[in-house]
Amino acid sequence: MELEAKMNKKAANALCGLPMTFAEKRQAGPGRKGKVDVTGCSHGYRIELEGKRPGNYPTPLQEMWLKRWHDVGAITGVYYSVAEAVAIVTGGLRDRGVSV
Repeated sequence: MELEAKMNKKAANALCGLPMTFAEKRQAGPGRKGKVDVTGCSHGYRIELEGKRPGNYPTPLQEMWLKRWHDVGAITGVYYSVAEAVAIVTGGLRDRGVSV
């Protein structure tokens, strides 16, 4: 099974392949506790995604950050594969009337 960090890097790279999209794997470090793994922007919408290996779940702090971003209009979600990360973003764009 692939390490979560490697999956997050692949997910960010895959998202960068979408039109008008930039995403990056957030680096770990001081002051970043609970921040989600992948951040970016697509068609002017903020992206905040948390990657997890199957069977694992976001921490309460990660859930709080995802909810905060979602409540102000960001595309958010938890993914368990690169394809699922792309589906969250493309689905979020479609929900906002963006053709992808």
